[in-house]
Formats: sequence, structure tokens, C-alpha cells
Amino acid sequence: MVYKEVKSMKKKIELLAPAGNFEKLKTSVLYGADAVYLSGKQYGMRAFAGNFSDEELIEAKEYCKNNKVKLYATVNIIAHNHDMKGIEDHLSFLNDIKVDAVIISDLGIMNMSLKKFPGLPIHISTQFSAMNYHTVNFLYNLGAKRIILPRELSLNEIKEIKANTKAELEVFVHGAMCMTYSGRCMLSFHTKNRDPNKGECNQTCRFKYEIGSTDIPEGFYIEEEAKTGTYFFNSKDLCLIEHIPEISESGVSSIKIEGRMKTQGYLSTVVKTYHDALSLYYKNKKTYKYNPEWLEELSKVSNRGYTTYRFNDIAVQADQNYRSGKADSTHDVAGIVKEIIDRKYLVIEVKSAFHTGDEIEIIIPEKRTLDATVGEIMDVLGNKVERTNPNQIVLIKHYKSVVPGSIIRIKK
Repeated sequence: MVYKEVKSMKKKIELLAPAGNFEKLKTSVLYGADAVYLSGKQYGMRAFAGNFSDEELIEAKEYCKNNKVKLYATVNIIAHNHDMKGIEDHLSFLNDIKVDAVIISDLGIMNMSLKKFPGLPIHISTQFSAMNYHTVNFLYNLGAKRIILPRELSLNEIKEIKANTKAELEVFVHGAMCMTYSGRCMLSFHTKNRDPNKGECNQTCRFKYEIGSTDIPEGFYIEEEAKTGTYFFNSKDLCLIEHIPEISESGVSSIKIEGRMKTQGYLSTVVKTYHDALSLYYKNKKTYKYNPEWLEELSKVSNRGYTTYRFNDIAVQADQNYRSGKADSTHDVAGIVKEIIDRKYLVIEVKSAFHTGDEIEIIIPEKRTLDATVGEIMDVLGNKVERTNPNQIVLIKHYKSVVPGSIIRIKK
């Protein structure tokens, strides 16, 4: 393999986070995202994320502008003929509110956008599966500003692409993985009539299967597979927190976190962790050192086990989670701090039940996570509460440095 080395990046790499709804957008911004990606009610790849009405998109753009954060709107379904009818109007709307880019996977939609709205920047979705620099340059020459690379590429392949293109590149660093190339899958459609390429995937690949073949090399099966079945297609989640220096110096413009369907608790932890790692790296590259506590922190939120997948050039059997198709975590989000009263009380929106005397962690934007013990709990009428209930609003004593938007987490 021969390619010229990419010069060290002087500008800090962009941290791009998901926003499934307005509250999640605020969480991503609060915990350190430089940009967010989201969708309108149609044409995005997460049909059940909540998403944004036109009025909410206008508000979201204004919120991001005020916080100096970029907003990218997804229009990245793989479209059938009937899907094209309303797309021009939607692109016109996104152009009018001046989103910072649209994320597109379909060449027909791209062509429409370029002809009708030439000033609207285009990012090519990972759904396009641009695996090599010839494809990247083809898309760039057509008019795309940025290419979102597939998760199936190694670091060396990413560096080779960057050495041979002027296009901006974006790579995923964290989140759920798909059994197919960048999500181009029809398994959910065949089993449940839900089209994954229109954002309706029910994650059929996470189900348990009994699979047998005489053609697979001996030793590939796990021992119990033929007897009890296994979660054969179930990939572990991607996590590249240990490789921030290599990614930052590869020449890519943006690193992306998957998760428009994930919770505010997930977003606060993951965005903050990658933000902290990037900040430390750019503060002093020579003295930067990976902190094992980052991986420990990421393990507290929903995951299926972690893998670096193809990043180091080879995929292995350990990339799959054969034991369970469900994501798990060591901690629950107990509540979200909505406001502070007279610097005496935290107003908490309860997500999971907690009790007086419970040991909690409070995730605070731009600060270290705070360990605390729950003292007296009161409801909004001032009555003492021993045990909270989900969706209840309660008050607990104020802790120094805690701000609205902080997340209260409790070990399971």
C-alpha cells in the first residue's frame, strides 16, 4: 500500500452527535457536541426517533446558531418513485432555514438538490457505502462537500482515501453496528414488512437463530450453537475511544456518534466522554495519554459489548455478541436536573425510581462526574418522599457545580 501521509490536523476535529428530538438535541449540545444531526418527520433513516416537525426544525436551527453548533439534516432514505414526490419541498424548506448541510444517500435526491438548491451543502450518507477514494472523488466532483465513510473501513484505508481526495471525510466512532454494509439490509422487511432503508428497522438481526452449514470452516461455530441457537448476526457496538490520536491525525473532519434512538442519559455520557478525550488531546498532543476511565464510563450506558471492528484491518469472531441480542448497562438514569431553586434544591424529573440514602453519580457538563448520596426527597408540595416514581417531579438538596441538564445516574 502506497500513499502520501496526511499532514497533522491543525484544526480541532468536529464532534458530531445525534438528536432524536429537541430534548436530546439540547443534551448533545450541552455536553460538548460541535454539531448535531437530526431529521424531519420524513425522509430520515430513523422513523421512530421522534424527529422534528417543520416548526421544531426552525427552532432547532435557531438554538444551534445561538450555541455556535452546526445542524445537519438527514434526507438519507433509499427512495422509491413515490418517495420522491415531497422531497423537493422538504429540501426547499431546509434550504430556506439554512441548515448547515443535508445528509443524502440517493443520487437522484442529490441531483435534485444540486440543481434546485446549489447553495445547500451536501454530505453523502454512510448508506451510500463509499469504500474507496475513486467513489469519494466521483461524489465530490458531482458536488458533495463531505463523504460519511462506512464503518467497514480500517484506519489505513481511511488515511489512503484522505490522501487522495479534497473532500471532507466523516467517520463513526461509537454506537450500534449493522450486520450489513452500512445498513443496506432487507432482513427486517422480509420478516416484519418494515423497510430498514426508510428508517423502519426492527433489528431482526438481534434475534436468536439456529444456523447450520457444511461449508463454513471447522471451528467457526461456538460450541452450543447447533443445539440451542445463537445471536449469530448480532454485532457488538463500535467504540474507538482508545484511538482518538490516530483518528484525529488521519485527516478526517468529523467523528460521529450513533444514537438518535438512544436516551438523554446515553448521550450525556457518550458525548461528554469523547469531548473530554478530544479536549485533552488538543490541549497537548505530546503529553496526551489515554484514560482507561473513559471506557469504564462508556460501559455504564446501554451497549452490547464493545469492538473496534475493522479499525485495525481485521474483523474477528469477537466482534459479535453471541450471548444476547439485548443492549445492557451497569447504570440507570435516575433523573434529569430541570432547574435549581435558590441554590438550595435541585428540581429532578425522575426517569428511574430511587430512594433516600441511594448512592448516585451526577454527570455535569464540562465538569467531573460527582459522587453523592441522596438525602431528603420532597415532592412539589413539600411532602417527604422515601421512594420516587418515574415521571415524577421531586426536589433534592443542591450540590455544588450542578447545573440544569445534569444527569443523575444510579448503579443497577
